[in-house]
Amino acid sequence: MRALWLCICLMLGMSGVAWAEEASPRVAVLPFEVRSQQDTDETRRLIMNLLNEQLTREGARVVGMAAVLRATGPVTEEARARSVARALDADYAVMGSFTEIGNIISLDAMLVDVSGEKRTEVLFAEERGMENLASATNQLVQQMAVHVLAKALIADVQVRGSERIQPDAIMLNIRSREGELLSPDQVAEDIRSIYAMNYFESVEAVIEDSPAGKILIFEVAENPTILEVRVTGNDKIKESDILAAISTRQYAILQRNVIAEDVQRIIRLYHQKGYFNAEVTTSIDFPQDPRRAVVTFDIEEDKKVYIRSISFTGNENFSDRKLRGIMQTKQRSFLSWFTDRGVLERNTLEDDVDRLSVFYQDQGFMDARVGTPVVEMEEDGFHIVIPVEEGERYRIASVRVTGDLLENMEEIMRDLEAQEGDYFSRESVRSDLRMLSGKYMDEGFAYVDVAPEVRRNPEDQTADIVYNIDKNEKVRIGRIFISGNTKTRDNVIRREMEFAEGDLYSSTKLERSLLNLRKLDYFEDVEIVPADTDRRGVMNLHVRVKEKLTGAISVGGGFSSDDGLFATGEVTQRNLMGRGQTVALKAYFGQEAQRYVFSFTEPWLFDRRILAGIDLYNWLREYNDFTKDSVGVRLRTGYPFGNYSRFNTYYTFEDAKVTDVSEDASAFIRDQEGRQIKSSVTFGVERDTTDHPFIPTRGSLNWVTAEYSTPFIGSDSDYLKLEMQSGWFFPVFWKLTGFVRGKFGYIEELDGERPAPIYERFFLGGINSLRGFRWGDVGPKDEQGEIIGGLTYGLVNVELLFPLIEDVGIRGVAFFDAGNAYNTMSDFDISEFRTNVGAGVRWNSPLGPLRLEWGYNLDPKPGEDSYQWQFSAGAFF
Repeated sequence: MRALWLCICLMLGMSGVAWAEEASPRVAVLPFEVRSQQDTDETRRLIMNLLNEQLTREGARVVGMAAVLRATGPVTEEARARSVARALDADYAVMGSFTEIGNIISLDAMLVDVSGEKRTEVLFAEERGMENLASATNQLVQQMAVHVLAKALIADVQVRGSERIQPDAIMLNIRSREGELLSPDQVAEDIRSIYAMNYFESVEAVIEDSPAGKILIFEVAENPTILEVRVTGNDKIKESDILAAISTRQYAILQRNVIAEDVQRIIRLYHQKGYFNAEVTTSIDFPQDPRRAVVTFDIEEDKKVYIRSISFTGNENFSDRKLRGIMQTKQRSFLSWFTDRGVLERNTLEDDVDRLSVFYQDQGFMDARVGTPVVEMEEDGFHIVIPVEEGERYRIASVRVTGDLLENMEEIMRDLEAQEGDYFSRESVRSDLRMLSGKYMDEGFAYVDVAPEVRRNPEDQTADIVYNIDKNEKVRIGRIFISGNTKTRDNVIRREMEFAEGDLYSSTKLERSLLNLRKLDYFEDVEIVPADTDRRGVMNLHVRVKEKLTGAISVGGGFSSDDGLFATGEVTQRNLMGRGQTVALKAYFGQEAQRYVFSFTEPWLFDRRILAGIDLYNWLREYNDFTKDSVGVRLRTGYPFGNYSRFNTYYTFEDAKVTDVSEDASAFIRDQEGRQIKSSVTFGVERDTTDHPFIPTRGSLNWVTAEYSTPFIGSDSDYLKLEMQSGWFFPVFWKLTGFVRGKFGYIEELDGERPAPIYERFFLGGINSLRGFRWGDVGPKDEQGEIIGGLTYGLVNVELLFPLIEDVGIRGVAFFDAGNAYNTMSDFDISEFRTNVGAGVRWNSPLGPLRLEWGYNLDPKPGEDSYQWQFSAGAFF
């Protein structure tokens, strides 16, 4: 770098050398004439002071302003300027005038050589406004510096040598400008700025002469191009995931600082997976061309490091086990073999400190403090110690509500979570705040203000809670505006609103309206925005929607242990002509079954919340000993009640044929051969409170149906078929979900000469009932030992679900099944339930649900297999 600046100085010529070696000239700035409405003396002193300061910064020596003012006033003649400057022992004199016209200020000046050997130079500067006077004087000083200090002006700034980086991008990092004085310090700063771009191996400054001044040229040599990026030594993390996490890319410019940052990115990636001893080294090679680099990241993964222990200090009221249960950070366990349990994540651990603090606050420890965890890494893994200061535990002494009270306030007070005598809980206070606000909003007080006040009594460790309520005025709904619906008709949206124009405001109804619109699944985004109006006590609502495509064409396929290979196709429109109606055509082609269904659904019959629909179908199903081929029509209607329940009614007319009866089939099955007409009415009630349609973690799914098939409406059979189910999902601990389901069915044959068809009877076994048995292999048998299905059955399924690969939604399941089918209700005996246990994997894949489950028969009978593999994949309807 020192050699570079020596070259620059030599290029500046002998004047530059003289400037560097000899004493700088002495300049006398004489008082300027001032033509302005400003204070003349003050402006004159300001101009002299600015010129003196700026000349001094450029390296000139100046005569003190006080000495100049004692020697002379404003000077207008060159001879007089030389005389005064000579008396002041100066080499140069600066004289001139200042003019202000409107918003324009100008400086007209002359630089006079006292010796008379050099010609007098004329100087000029102009700016807008007195606030830019310093800029104007600096322009004069820059012009003087060329003559007084023999400094060089920059005539042009250029960039040479760049190939992939645009010169304009480099110029953005250069502060040396055309028309300014050439400054070695600024050129050095420019070189450092260009290096900081991290795109160049070398940067040099070259200066050339021109008639207009010096040409400043920055010659650059770019870093090599990256020909290939390699990753070696990785086994636990895929190469594609590593390459996606780093910034070094093929064909990019080699940047060593970016490579160093990428090393840290890879290490962080391994830390997230629990490999805290992983090491990453890099190498840069040029196997073919010195301008083409191969960058290699070499990884030494080492063993996974787990959390071995989490302990606490200072916790007297809660055990370590209880506090660990509050945390998301967990110790290693058997689940760590197929989950991330026991892996240390610093951000999660920091969040756990907050979770523990909130837990203590909610248990009445108002002064509790949870300190910073101490993490120590030993040979067997991480050991974490968390300090806790519990403090005193507070109980609630009283709960009061003051201010504007509702008539049913006593009833509302009984619904408060925070009650006298309970331990204080901030979450209870927040919950009560929401509840009180909601109660008032449901009465029309949209702008209610509920201010909680907690008064702590340290002397007896109690707290008083006071809710101060200002209900303000009631608010009614003025207009309901709808926007964004380019296809869906306004009435389809309005009928989902829980209130009409003119109704009192209600937060509950507003939330239900929003939920109803989202459940339609016609829109990408839905929002209901309240807006004030000019009328007192009136609020407008703006319903804003963004529509999405509601038509779909899909094809799929898969394999089922019940139906073998199958393919599916479906064409559906869920918002037909914007009316909210659904029309669908579905087809299913399997080895054991074929189904074709056309359906139409009107969810609001006669603009009432009554569902009506029709299904036309053709079903072909091959059973073990016969084939059923049927065509039929089903009329549907339903009416929702409550938030989660619905009444359903169906009328079914089906023309079915039983064919291809096996030669060794029982007499009971052979008697079924031929045509069967079914005309039946079905009534049902269902309630679904699950929190997700595919992977629920809590809630229940309950239903009861009763089908009546009778000759009075044209049926060949006469029976009553009852079925019911109760299934419950519930969280167990960690991310484990429990599921318990019970099912029961019963057929009452009302006329022995018109029995229920064989295909309406109950057959158990298969992936949806008893998973340790093949489909239809559990049930009563005839004299020949053929299974003929039962008229009643019971089934219990118990499952424990847990995440395997949580990011993609793959879950594991362990299960127990018990059930059987019987000829009559009197034969029903729980002690004869067939049982199995097993495990499996489930994945709600983009192509549809996938299940792979293995069931083990706990008590196989002669001729039965001890286990079964059950598999299904694809979409079913």
